[in-house]
Amino acid sequence: MVTRTKPGGELASTPRSTTKVNILVVDDDPTKRFALRTILAPLDENVVEASSGGDALRQLLRNEFAVVLLDVRMPVMDGFDTAQLIRQRPRSELTPIIFVTALDEAETDMGRGYNLGAVDFVFAPVVPAIMRAKVTVFVELYRAQQELRRYRTQLETLVEERTIALTAINRELEAFSYSVSHDLRGPLAAFDAMSDKLLDGGSRLDKALRENLESMRESSRRMTAVFDGLQMLFRLTSGEIHREEVDMSALAREAIDELRAQDRDRNVEVDIAPGITTSGDLRLMRVLVGSLIGNAWKFTSKKSGARISIGRETVDGESRIFVRDNGAGFDMIDSHRLFGAFQRLHSRSDFPGAGMGLATARRIVNRHGGRIWAEGAVGEGATFYFMV
Repeated sequence: MVTRTKPGGELASTPRSTTKVNILVVDDDPTKRFALRTILAPLDENVVEASSGGDALRQLLRNEFAVVLLDVRMPVMDGFDTAQLIRQRPRSELTPIIFVTALDEAETDMGRGYNLGAVDFVFAPVVPAIMRAKVTVFVELYRAQQELRRYRTQLETLVEERTIALTAINRELEAFSYSVSHDLRGPLAAFDAMSDKLLDGGSRLDKALRENLESMRESSRRMTAVFDGLQMLFRLTSGEIHREEVDMSALAREAIDELRAQDRDRNVEVDIAPGITTSGDLRLMRVLVGSLIGNAWKFTSKKSGARISIGRETVDGESRIFVRDNGAGFDMIDSHRLFGAFQRLHSRSDFPGAGMGLATARRIVNRHGGRIWAEGAVGEGATFYFMV
């Protein structure tokens, strides 16, 4: 039975296709061919007869067959020679062959037959019920294979359609990214510069006006940070991934050095395990490590004795890299929100930012076909794991 989905989401069953399949009977004796046709008649399939090995090969060139019933003893080209030629043709190299013979087992070279790809031997006198049962197995197998071919064709068509749709979406995203970069950032930059000039007016501005201008400038800079984050996400969706062996320990040290240069007043204990490597795109791995370490650096900013660890561990045979901190942490109930763009689990006043770092990290890991997740507790820190 083939299962289909109704519009309401329920599964509906439709009868399997009743198209008859072909069965090839090969024997130089017309009486035996007639007997086999009569035996197979209750199956209600399309039985095709061939009077010789050459005739059988011609039939196999024209049609596909679920199974071949092949006589061993035939003049000119016997059953074994015919089977060998059948197996040499790509179209029929996997077609099941059942040898039918009046010889007894002692006189039949069964080993040769099985080496030529025979699936079974049937010896005379043929028992009709047994013959039908054997043939039915291969008829049903053939139907199942045809069904799988149809599914594969449908899947390939669906993948092609989705690929075209995704390509169009990516082009739209690129156009939007360009718009963000040139059409929106320009006015924001001009507004920021203008507010700076007004604030430089010094004592000529009263307190309320100065506070309003500073608030507007801060809002402008937050919007700029959001646009920067969006552009980063868009860039991560394009371009090919070039995998190579990446020294993640070295990238982690680079990220820490940059953060320390930007925030010289902070004293953070950092432990980076040596020799951590992985296969990935170097450019994207640098962004990934920078995002995760930057996240740990930010959320340990209010912690005395802040610690950040970067290492690798193996659990249940899986090797994973982690970034661990003892900072603000989070409630595991909210873990599903961690990697969403613009999602925040803490107030902006406590931990400023655009909320794009972890979304960027997840996008990079997904593009590598990997997995990223986090564990943590409020006030006890967080650990981010990933595998690429």
